[in-house]
Amino acid sequence: MISMLWTYFCGFGVASVALLLPVSSLQITHNVTSYMESECSSQRSCTISMNDVTHNNVLPECARGLITFMDVTHACVKGQPLQDLCSPVTATASEKFFFSKQAMNEQCPSPGFVTLEAPPGQNIQVKIIILADDNNPQEIGGFVENGIEHAYTMSTNSDGRLEGQYTSEANRITLVIGSTNPTYIIAFQATGCITIKPPDNSVIEQNGDSLVVKCRFTEQVWNLKCIGTRWIGAVGACKVITVPPIIVIPEDNEYDNIDERNRDSEIISNGKSLIRVFFCLILCVCIRDDDWMKRKYLPNKDYEKCEMVAVDGTIAHMLKTNNVHTWQNTMSPTMTRNDHVPAVAMDRDFITVNTNNL
Repeated sequence: MISMLWTYFCGFGVASVALLLPVSSLQITHNVTSYMESECSSQRSCTISMNDVTHNNVLPECARGLITFMDVTHACVKGQPLQDLCSPVTATASEKFFFSKQAMNEQCPSPGFVTLEAPPGQNIQVKIIILADDNNPQEIGGFVENGIEHAYTMSTNSDGRLEGQYTSEANRITLVIGSTNPTYIIAFQATGCITIKPPDNSVIEQNGDSLVVKCRFTEQVWNLKCIGTRWIGAVGACKVITVPPIIVIPEDNEYDNIDERNRDSEIISNGKSLIRVFFCLILCVCIRDDDWMKRKYLPNKDYEKCEMVAVDGTIAHMLKTNNVHTWQNTMSPTMTRNDHVPAVAMDRDFITVNTNNL
């Protein structure tokens, strides 16, 4: 009995049964890879009894009665194998894988073609693990990127096993699965950093795994470095020179403002009219008072009376006739000189008071 326990999922390359002949040291082998694949592929643990191998007619007729043992070569890949390969498969930072036979056996519109995609800015790294030592590299197929078909770069790993590798330049490729006999493993993962969204009013300059974010209107600059699948660094916000906002008055408010201005103009006009009326009333009152004073102190309706006051206090009366330019002296002598000549008040200095101007 042979018992195998793996930490990872395994795929089998060449499995053979060695026949040990008791009569000599000769050793005969027989390929039982198909049986091992049917029993143990894509499983975490597998237990096989040599009796089961015999009962399934895996051993040749010449092996009956002879001592037999099994020699197995295998490769293990960390992770869970994919199940749905019909729709595009998203590549992530963690490695994923599937078996070539899965792509051929799936009931998909295009069997044998598997599309891998990653977020914008990232690339896809594909690794083909060939299990059989005698497998032809041309049978593993290739991939299509940007409409052009390419082949894998083949190399030998540390275990002496042949591997194919490729890292895409785009974030979407299509794998072309070749022959599935024997089965090989396709492992893939996303590499590089996702394209970041620049802040407003900024520009981005990328050179390999270095990224520089610059603001348009200020001197702010941020430098980032892509390590693994993440950008190391921080990006802030670009400050914009503030401009006082332009206040736009809606059309509905324009009519309201016009009405308010009309009301204000009307109020001002009414105020001016009231002021004019008030001054007119004051003027009328003043004129009326003037006439009343004239009637009180000038009761003679035929003429207006003027008074002339002498410097020495003597009051003389003069009558004003209808002709405003003709004055009649009605004064009588009020005093006599030593020579007995009458002294006329007119010869004195007088101050004339015109009551018409009161």
